[in-house]
Amino acid sequence: MNLLLDKDLTACKEILLQSLQQESNPLLGQVLDLVKTRTGKMMRPQMVLLSAKLFGSVTPAVYAVAVAFEALHTASLIHDDVVDESDERRGQESVNYAQTNRVAILSGDYILGEALRLIASVNDPRIVLLMSKASKALADGELLQLHTIQSEDLSEATYMHVITNKTAVLFASCAASGATLVGATQADINNIYRFAEQVGLCFQIKDDILDFVGGDIGKPQGNDLKEGKITLPLLYALQGHEQEMKPLIRSVKEGTTTPEDISYLINFTQENGGIDYAESVMNKIANQARQLLDKYPESPVKVALNEYVDYVIERKK
Repeated sequence: MNLLLDKDLTACKEILLQSLQQESNPLLGQVLDLVKTRTGKMMRPQMVLLSAKLFGSVTPAVYAVAVAFEALHTASLIHDDVVDESDERRGQESVNYAQTNRVAILSGDYILGEALRLIASVNDPRIVLLMSKASKALADGELLQLHTIQSEDLSEATYMHVITNKTAVLFASCAASGATLVGATQADINNIYRFAEQVGLCFQIKDDILDFVGGDIGKPQGNDLKEGKITLPLLYALQGHEQEMKPLIRSVKEGTTTPEDISYLINFTQENGGIDYAESVMNKIANQARQLLDKYPESPVKVALNEYVDYVIERKK
């Protein structure tokens, strides 16, 4: 990403690794050791840090909150893998596959507890409310997605509602927290919240595109279809083909698709403009996000935020 955050991300990773240290419980220690091997790009801590730098300077409280949101995100992924019955996470065994569903759920709860401890350490009720909002939105989005799998709902509006809650609100809460901690005005907090929410939408749409075109995202191509998820590329491609595709879409939602069905759906989506449409939606939202930064003077932080947007929409994983 950007050299601007190298020192800060190193500090955050050290805090995160220390938070996930466990020696008194061998089983929990095994799970945490697995989690510590895949910290990734730490996109959400980056959002906290960049937002804080845009309106002020990074403090120990900013570090604590950045790590807290990463811990919340990590806990949610562990729980999601149980719900989705996934056996991989970022190319490695998921916790539920390496252990059991019970161990995964309880380990996720432990990491969530650590996130709450870090949030409590900054002693700011505004940040507690932002994390609470993000946590509730995550659950709401996942439950709505489960509902759409079980129903015949194939609307783009529902899809956008799902990804707003399951992905975008967390990005937005990270940005608002960073701005809040350094004393930004409410107008600036609201603006950076909207910016990060748009970026979060782009992040999820890009993930959904990569599921059809392939990429190093730590899960096999067509995995969303195997889990019964009908995402934006296929939603668009289905327009005008609803009746002929109805039996196949039903099999997706019922979890009875074959590898041949998945391959057919991927090709169908690509051939009927689904990828191009999803990319156009993503790029439009990315441009809206960039416009929200226009009110701020040029600075290395503003450059980094624009590069953040570029990375989200151009990434291959």
